[in-house]
Amino acid sequence: MKAKHIFLTIISVMMLTACMDKEWEAPDMTEPAYGNNSIQQDATKQVTIDQLKTAYANAISGGGFQRITDDQQLLCTVIGNDIGGNIYKQIIVQDSTGAMVVGINGTGLFPFISVGQQILISLKDLCIGGYGQQAQIGDEYNGSIGRMSTKKWEEHVRILPSHDMSQIDTLDFDIAMDKNRYAGHLVRLKDVMIGDADGTTTLAPEYKAGTTLTYNGSTNGYVHHSLNGESMNALVLRTSTYADFASLVIPTEPVTLYGIATRYNSTWQILIRAADDIKVNEK
Repeated sequence: MKAKHIFLTIISVMMLTACMDKEWEAPDMTEPAYGNNSIQQDATKQVTIDQLKTAYANAISGGGFQRITDDQQLLCTVIGNDIGGNIYKQIIVQDSTGAMVVGINGTGLFPFISVGQQILISLKDLCIGGYGQQAQIGDEYNGSIGRMSTKKWEEHVRILPSHDMSQIDTLDFDIAMDKNRYAGHLVRLKDVMIGDADGTTTLAPEYKAGTTLTYNGSTNGYVHHSLNGESMNALVLRTSTYADFASLVIPTEPVTLYGIATRYNSTWQILIRAADDIKVNEK
């Protein structure tokens, strides 16, 4: 029996060696596993965010949508994703001409699409429109602009090798800024007082399943705080009860605030992406 075991062991080693001697091809680690790597970048097909906003201005301002039928591409950089839980089922992108929302009916996008990542979006067969006049790329939903499925998103996006935080442009916010042009941008607000600060009030209350949130005029899981005493019809800090930093106590001193300046009709809504978008000591 011992001789039999030795013989089987020798045969097994010989077979393993033979397999190792055969040529094999290592997996290609240069191409991301997420998205559609077959999309070929073509400068003749590329359009800018400003061109999209201009071409589809009526759909955006009218709260409708229009399907893109031309074979166009958008080369852009991600400036906001869902890593902090305050941006939900969407990413925010910008190029040198502007910024806008991309609606995707999925969560956990940030491991694949990080802030600073350059992406190429194939626009044909996607929709563009306005939700509260905020320009958005997505798909049709009940006669208006909505989110595209995650399957459709992965068919229409290519993750490019470039990842450069220096490409992100941060604007100093002015409440009088043109919403049509600047809505969607990453902005900075200096020396800001956040309303309701009393040393104990948090950005948003703890979410409790099965309950309806009614707080500062919000009943849909978001909390609004005034900024610098401006009317809440004009400017608010908007925080989700699901945000990782919802329990952050609002500073009682002036802060420098970073966030995505989205719009809902005539109201600016500032969405911070992480707790460190509120900087107490920065001047």
